[in-house]
Amino acid sequence: MKQIKVSVGKKGAHDEQEQLSSIDAELKSTLERLKKKGFNPMQMCNKLIEHEMTAPDGLPWSYDLVVSECKRLKI
Repeated sequence: MKQIKVSVGKKGAHDEQEQLSSIDAELKSTLERLKKKGFNPMQMCNKLIEHEMTAPDGLPWSYDLVVSECKRLKI
């Protein structure tokens, strides 16, 4: 008898993780943690600045940048 291995997950979740670079994956997990704590984008921006998290392209963190990154990373 043959054994079959099956992996179950959200639809498209596997492909999405492979496409993200390591920096994007780290940023996504950080933003997800902040959102899970109930922070709004302005509070998220302040926490990212406070913890010296680097913004994409070397830009300083701002409300608009946090909102655009959340949309881009589908958070």
